[in-house]
Amino acid sequence: MWPVRWGGSCNKEPRGALAPPPMTNRIAFVLLALIVAFFVVDYLWLGLGAPVFLGRKFIEFIEFLAFWR
Repeated sequence: MWPVRWGGSCNKEPRGALAPPPMTNRIAFVLLALIVAFFVVDYLWLGLGAPVFLGRKFIEFIEFLAFWR
């Protein structure tokens, strides 16, 4: 449990009057459509360079996180 001075337990109701909006199926489908559209556009016009770039950066990020572990 977190101390009360830090806001109490993180498993309880959110701090403040307004709770964050929930993740709905509609939002999830829109995000999925945007990701698929990105890869389609990359395939048609950019020659599949973005997935390779993002994959390399993701590997660097994982190595960075492993350093701080």
